[in-house]
Formats: sequence, structure tokens, C-alpha cells
Amino acid sequence: MPPTPSVSGRNQENPCQASGDHRALPAGRGKVSQPLGILSILICLLIASVRGGNPVAIKVVLQAFSPLVGAAIRVTIACASIALFSCWRKDDLRPRRNEIRPLMLLGMVFAVQISALQTGSDFTSPLFVAVLFNTYPIIANLTSSFVVPEDRLTPRRVLGLAAAFAGMAWVFLARTQSDLAPNPVLGNALVLGAATVLALRMVYVRQLVLRVDYVRAVFWPSFVSVPLFLLGDLALPDPIMRSGASWETWVALGFQGVVIGGAGQLAWVYLIRRHTPGTVIAFSFLTPISGLLLSASYFNEPVPARLITGLAAVLTGIGLAARRAGQTRQADTAGAARNSGETP
Repeated sequence: MPPTPSVSGRNQENPCQASGDHRALPAGRGKVSQPLGILSILICLLIASVRGGNPVAIKVVLQAFSPLVGAAIRVTIACASIALFSCWRKDDLRPRRNEIRPLMLLGMVFAVQISALQTGSDFTSPLFVAVLFNTYPIIANLTSSFVVPEDRLTPRRVLGLAAAFAGMAWVFLARTQSDLAPNPVLGNALVLGAATVLALRMVYVRQLVLRVDYVRAVFWPSFVSVPLFLLGDLALPDPIMRSGASWETWVALGFQGVVIGGAGQLAWVYLIRRHTPGTVIAFSFLTPISGLLLSASYFNEPVPARLITGLAAVLTGIGLAARRAGQTRQADTAGAARNSGETP
């Protein structure tokens, strides 16, 4: 009598995960998002808090370099740090033939996002950048609901997204007399556009890293964007006279390149690969808070009351959307486990 196939073989852990290898999963495997563990939550909170320093770093660099030159330098540093990490992991960074097109496309989208963020930051106050750019979880939650089954829309999430959008509009229409904001309306619009592109990019990246190694998915779009920044700077000469680079400029560039663009981006993409975009990105509620505090203290700028009320609405909306997303995802995971005979 032939042996009966073992049921447990169907439920065995993915060998890539069991061995600690975090490369892309084979097609059809690993598409059910994993619940957030304590370590993942702590990493999300740490990254979200540290990212609050990005608006300050951008503004410091813009005092010495044009938006696109500053972008090229910071992304070059990020590429170098990612390449070193890849060497340490003994990875092969060479893209596969079927990966070239999506990685090139992602590189162009990344270039648009960073260009809009850098240019917008040149025209508006870092206080507004800290709030408006970090509204991308709202767009990501909305977009992810149409792409990722576990992130589907619910009445609570719709209410949260509506509150967050109202707060975003309230901040966007605010006026400021800051010397750091020569054209706040244009700057705010560009920063909001960058947030939208980032949200769409995060949702797309989550789908891409199910079949592409997450390190390659971070490195190659960054690498592709560098010549695009330089070409853009040649095509659009900088009309502003800027001061020379100081030690603060290079510290800010190092922070952007190594911490934000290197380690932070790798960890963020890895977490999005393991969990749903809506759940992970929702932890960004800390970023505008830390960004607001750091920007106000570094540049000695007063924080308008309108900015605080708008931020409160945005954070409330993100909290509602994230809470419901997490509950929906846990229910889906438990249901999948029951259907397969596993214990959640």
C-alpha cells in the first residue's frame, strides 16, 4: 500500500524563512502577510521617529546645494551603504532579466518623488514638509485597499481616511511668513505630490518584493535615479545663490544617505514585504511629530496653531485606518490558518 502523503508537508515553513534567507519567495508562496511581532513594531517605531529629522536635513543641504544636486549626493551615499550591506550578506546585486524593466520603472518613479520633495522643500518651511510629506500613509492605505486583499476598506477606515484628508487640506491651505518659505503654496503642492508618489511606490514595492530580492528592489531604483537627478539639474539651472557646504551640510547628507536612504529604506521595504503596506506605513504617525519638534527647535520657528490642529486630524485619521487594517489582517490570517489546519 503506498504511503499516505503527509498533511504537515503542505504547511511547512518556507525554507527561505527557516534558513534566514530573505530573498524573494517563489511564485505563489508567502503571499499571506504575517502578523506584526514585537520586534517589527519596535523597528517601525524607531524608523518612523528617526525619519522626523529628514525635513531638517533637507533644508540644511539646500542651503549649500540645489535640490537635484543634493538629491544626487544623498542617493549616491545611500547606494554605497546598500552595496556594503549587500557585500556583507554576500548577495548578488545583479538584476535578473525579468527584473530589469520593473526596477527601471521604479527608479524613474523614485526620481520623480525625490525631485518633488527636494524642490518643494526649497520653497516651503520644514514645519510644513514634516506634516504634508508624512500624509503618505493616507494615500497608501487608500491605494493598498485595492491591491492587497488584507487591506480592504471598511467603514472605520473610510472615516479615518476622511478625517486625515481634512487635516491635510487644512494644513495645505495655511499661510506662513517664514523666511524659510519663499513660495509656500508651490512648495506645499510639490511636497504633497511627493507624498502621493511615495505612497503609490510603497504599494508597488510590496508587490515587487514578493518576487524580487528586497535589497535589489532598493538598490537599483536608487542607482537609476542618480543620473536622472544630474540630467535634471543640467536642464534646469539653479537660480538661487547658495552658501558653501559646511560640516553641517555633510553631516545632513550622511544622515540622509546612510540612515534614511540606506538602513531605514532597507528595513522599511523588508517590513512591507512581510506585512501589509497599510499596517506598516501607519506607524509613520510618529514621523510628523518628531519632524515638527526637530524643525521648530533647529530653525527656531514658531509652530502655527493651524498646523497643530491639522496634524491632530491627520494622526487621528491614520490611527483609525491603521487600527482597523490591523484587525482585518489578523482576522484574515487566522481564517487562512483555520482553512489550512494550522493553529494561529
